[in-house]
Amino acid sequence: MTVKKYKINIYPSAEKDLLEIKEYFVNKLKTSPNNLFQKFYDSLDLLEFNPTIHSLVKDTYLNQLGYRMYPIDNFLVFYVIVNDEIQIHRFLYGKRDYLLIL
Repeated sequence: MTVKKYKINIYPSAEKDLLEIKEYFVNKLKTSPNNLFQKFYDSLDLLEFNPTIHSLVKDTYLNQLGYRMYPIDNFLVFYVIVNDEIQIHRFLYGKRDYLLIL
């Protein structure tokens, strides 16, 4: 039995989030974000074969748009499944008001 593999597309907004997180870890916390980023990339490996593993967000509007969310440490990853593609839209600090950001 063949398992379907989805394409991962990290949007520029999520890439920008990752860059800002890296800069914050290095410049403010004086530590490496490598462990966090490794968890993020490991989670993408899981998503490629199980994109519906995480539930839709509870917000009605974002839910209708198909947004799914999952935590990694103190951060939240937001993504949408479109056909055979998983679109990673944002990688946000969990205490931020993501409803205003998205």
